[in-house]
Amino acid sequence: MPGKKLSLEEKESLYILKMTELQVRWQNPIPDDWEPQYENEQQLDKMLDDVIGQLKFEKALSAVRCAIKIPIFLFIILGIVGLLVFGIRQLL
Repeated sequence: MPGKKLSLEEKESLYILKMTELQVRWQNPIPDDWEPQYENEQQLDKMLDDVIGQLKFEKALSAVRCAIKIPIFLFIILGIVGLLVFGIRQLL
């Protein structure tokens, strides 16, 4: 994380926060008393970078899914409305 140096405690709390956010996004919450397991600060840095990268990926994937679902949904709705209008015009 360039720009700001964090203390070990701040890194741990940030890791717990981001991992909890990721697990909630996966609909698999982890216990509140959970603690990260690491051997040294470099390993914690790598774990933190991995979690932040995974969160960015999950958020981008969510946006892409939404961008695909909305046009398909609109196409289906407009198709149904068009068929209804066509059917009503044929009846009259």
